[in-house]
Amino acid sequence: MGAGLKGVLGRIFDSGEAETAFGRALLRERYRALQRQIPLLYLVALANFVGLALTNRPSVATLTHPANLLVALIVVRLVHWLRTRRRQLPPERILRELRKTLLLAAALSLAAGFWASLLLIEGAPQQQELVILFASLASIGCAYGLSSFPAAARLPLLLFALPFSAVLAASPNPAHLGVGISLALITLLILRLVNLQNHGFVQLVRTRSEIESERERAQRAEQAALLEKARVKQVAESDSLTGLANRRAFLAALEEKLAEEGAPDFTLALIDLDGFKPINDTFGHAAGDALLVEVSARLGREADAGALVARIGGDEFALILPLDDEPAAIAMGGHICKLISQPYRIEAREFKISACCGLIVLTPGACDIATALVRGDTALYHGKQRGRGCVALFTPALERASQRRSAIERALRDPKVREQIAVAYQPIFDLETGTLRAFEALARWTHPELGPIAPSEFIPITEQINVIETISGTLLQRAAAEAAGWDESIRLSFNLSAVELCSASSAEHLLAIVTGQDLDPARLQIEVTETALLADFETARLNLERLREAGAKIILDDFGAGYASVAYLRELCFDAIKLDGSLIARAAESAPALRLLKGVLDLCASLGVPCIAEHIERPEQLMLLRRLGCNGGQGFVLSPPLDAAAAAALAAAKPLPLPLRKIRQSARHAA
Repeated sequence: MGAGLKGVLGRIFDSGEAETAFGRALLRERYRALQRQIPLLYLVALANFVGLALTNRPSVATLTHPANLLVALIVVRLVHWLRTRRRQLPPERILRELRKTLLLAAALSLAAGFWASLLLIEGAPQQQELVILFASLASIGCAYGLSSFPAAARLPLLLFALPFSAVLAASPNPAHLGVGISLALITLLILRLVNLQNHGFVQLVRTRSEIESERERAQRAEQAALLEKARVKQVAESDSLTGLANRRAFLAALEEKLAEEGAPDFTLALIDLDGFKPINDTFGHAAGDALLVEVSARLGREADAGALVARIGGDEFALILPLDDEPAAIAMGGHICKLISQPYRIEAREFKISACCGLIVLTPGACDIATALVRGDTALYHGKQRGRGCVALFTPALERASQRRSAIERALRDPKVREQIAVAYQPIFDLETGTLRAFEALARWTHPELGPIAPSEFIPITEQINVIETISGTLLQRAAAEAAGWDESIRLSFNLSAVELCSASSAEHLLAIVTGQDLDPARLQIEVTETALLADFETARLNLERLREAGAKIILDDFGAGYASVAYLRELCFDAIKLDGSLIARAAESAPALRLLKGVLDLCASLGVPCIAEHIERPEQLMLLRRLGCNGGQGFVLSPPLDAAAAAALAAAKPLPLPLRKIRQSARHAA
């Protein structure tokens, strides 16, 4: 309000505080009290001034008489206060009104005191009594009406009542002396009461002001607490890197959506980036983080109103989309994958990644959050199995597959599974002489409830849940025990998974099992794939070298199926190469595939490495392989997998097996 305002307030109020919240509150309260009291004050003054005027009618007969002007001024001010009694004014306006009130109170008090004193001196005895009555009531009534404004309340007493009491005391009438003294004493008493009332008024306002300040402080504290709570909530539910919702916020939103029974269906999309880890490992976490930020920005820009985009893992994202039909969900999933696959420009480098998307259209109230997430993960897993950049929608068929997988996983964790999984033996023959060279040990599992389960179905699960080494060790132990009774020229061929091959103690563990069953390690041949070698090439190489030192043979499996590289023929020393059955099946049907098969066989011949063909299903395939010079083979046309007893019988047979003799005979007839 400025220094001038502070000075004026200091002169008007006993508190002297102009710039404080209390000072402003006191100013407002004084004005409100005056708005209520001053109209009554003017009515009291008007009644008494009119009474004074009527005591001396001849002197106020003209309109210009000072008494009439005084009454007119009172009427004007009365109307003014009646019109403004509910008006709220700013502090500056209040000050102007109070200053005006102070000046008018002083002027009216002086004028009324002078007029009353004049009437008392010049009036007749019967008029003097009325003058005393009206003057006393007017001064005391005006002081009461201004009591909330002590500076003004004192003026009628000091400028009107006390001078009038002095005139009374100086009157020659002895009765007037007593009245004057009484009026003076009453005036002093009222002055004291005004001071006391002002003190109480100030204390009341101070208390109210403190309560209001405390309330405002509490409101500010509450508002600050709410803001802090909102900030903490935002931090707790936001991903610090991308600014998207984090896993916690995503789960809360998904649970809330699922609980809204009767609400429209919506789509849950789970996204997993392909190719992010190599970029993060090669170019550093800074580049990886920048890439994640760019992916997040793209997803955020494409999300419709009402959608939620969240980062729920390292390179995993989730979206809750307001899409209620499957075609629209699939279209959006394809759009998202295409969007993510666009090149990224980060630090003057261009990066390319892709993404798989699992989708499920959910009906609120139809399932809980755990079920929704499992189904979404099932769809994402199916999409990843189909390849990079693929979209998969959850269907009941996928759910059945997921339930079966979960059942298989539970069964594999049961210690009894080692008693249920048996070993079958598929013969491997020399295709030139028909001699039995080895048996490949194959896992066969028939569960009491799930029925027959193919190795291609349960072996990957054993690797994922880390039971492959236990199950594989048990199978190798059985197979080695059986192989120990075969002719010493017949080897046992055993497949190693990536988990086993890349375990530091794998070679020693395998050799311990074999020697523990009295089987010479030289009769063992280990089959490995490129996939297994890729997991940890150095550890795999050390394990394979240790096995070869012990006499075991090493075979590169699935060559020609897209899982084996010529580079491994240079990096590692293999004792044989096994050709994938798909290479053989296509060779019998097309000339280019035949040329490819012949080229692979020529490559192996130039390296001096024998070839073994697997999955030989038809006689013409067998004759083709023999004609091209393939060394060994296995398949149903030669012999199906055998149980232990049948394998032992075949191993003990001296003549050529009947199927192979017939094939050789048919080959001679064809020639």
